[in-house]
Amino acid sequence: MIVELDKNNKELIEQLEHHFHYVLMDVLSDLESNPFSNYLLYIDNGDIKGYINYYLMYDRAEIANFDVLIEYQNQGIGTKLLDNLIKKLEGKVINITLEVRCDNEKAISLYKKFNFIDKALRKNYYNGIDGILMERSMDKMKDVYVLGIESSCDETSFSIVKNGCEEIATVVSSQIDIHKDYGGVVPEIASRAHVKNVTFVLEECLTKAHMTMDEIDLIAVSNGPGLIGSLLVGLESAKTLAWLYHKPLIPVHHIAGHIYANNLVKRLSFPLIALVISGGHTELIYMDKDYSFKKLGSTLDDAVGECYDKVGKVIDVDYPAGPKIDKMAHEGSHTYNLPMPLNDASYNFSFSGLKSAVINLVHNEEQRGKEINKEDLACSFQEVVVDILTKKTLNALDEYHVKNLILAGGVSANRGIRERFANLCENKNINYTFPEIKYCTDNAAMIAAAGYYAYLDGRVADYTLNAYSNMELK
Repeated sequence: MIVELDKNNKELIEQLEHHFHYVLMDVLSDLESNPFSNYLLYIDNGDIKGYINYYLMYDRAEIANFDVLIEYQNQGIGTKLLDNLIKKLEGKVINITLEVRCDNEKAISLYKKFNFIDKALRKNYYNGIDGILMERSMDKMKDVYVLGIESSCDETSFSIVKNGCEEIATVVSSQIDIHKDYGGVVPEIASRAHVKNVTFVLEECLTKAHMTMDEIDLIAVSNGPGLIGSLLVGLESAKTLAWLYHKPLIPVHHIAGHIYANNLVKRLSFPLIALVISGGHTELIYMDKDYSFKKLGSTLDDAVGECYDKVGKVIDVDYPAGPKIDKMAHEGSHTYNLPMPLNDASYNFSFSGLKSAVINLVHNEEQRGKEINKEDLACSFQEVVVDILTKKTLNALDEYHVKNLILAGGVSANRGIRERFANLCENKNINYTFPEIKYCTDNAAMIAAAGYYAYLDGRVADYTLNAYSNMELK
């Protein structure tokens, strides 16, 4: 719980001085001599685990000291303390200020999450280390409405999201039925369908939200990676709207969109590991703050979703095969012996060998005149996929000392993968978030959510912005 320190509570004062003696020397003297000084304490089972010392000076507030005991860091205590302070001061002050070391990236990230902004640089403020003066206005923050546009593959989608976390309206026009006969997406057909649909989808989205373009603040668009023709349709639409309505144009990496789909479920907590699994991607990403991406590893050949589709073709499962194989896996048993792909200490993946093993197994059984049990093969295949995904992800969580995991991408809708990760995370006390099923596949809500944080990170483009079929996440 969080409590305000009473100067008459000698026991808490002594405990506070004992735990944080390296900063606080005489709390009682401070409280008695400084009428502006206040202390918020985070207490658990009678022990103080963190605190904020702040000065309340008429219509302004200043955070003087803020600390969490090292053994209790990365548990959300600092976030809870700061959130409590801000709510306590709402309606009482016009701003809150603080100073922070310029090399304290974790603290700066936390402050920015609570809308503190840089105001000034204070040279050599901390014994030779520069300090940053940060300020949070206590005026009600203006809501930011982001129009997201997604057209990287075979979905034409527009969405309006408020403040990066609240979906207002989303419309998706899918082309699955168009491409089903071809066993996969045909780029030229996809591009033509986007051109046909884009205006109608935009109009439907605005109508659904009961909004006009004048009420939109930002326009975010996926500009890669993906099918170049499809991307260009969405990008040109975004440029046109940005120019016509004088709105900032925000480029969004498609994978960043998948990651921030989780922000529509629950605010991302850092540091985190993101496992991105889709038809075109299999990647492990480390994030220590918003819009900071470090790729730990990726697939060296087939993506996991691509492997599902290719295995589906071998056992006569219609495209897209992923959901159907997942369903079959829950109806079968793990009876076929398949190799664990790229079972090493790296964070890279490889699924081409597993795909080949399934092809060879089916071929050999047919040569022997034996009938394949498709449900059992689906189960055996999926068990191996889940084994390697969970093994490498848990290794990354352990090596980077991270307690937050998110799944992202179309394959994150897979029931078998979700169930295994949920069980493992609960057993290991790891916080996990999975996107809602509607946010797993390509959609513009995820692009709008990511676009909000891209904008806060200063990523605004001009009209020379281009689309790229391959693009690094950074």
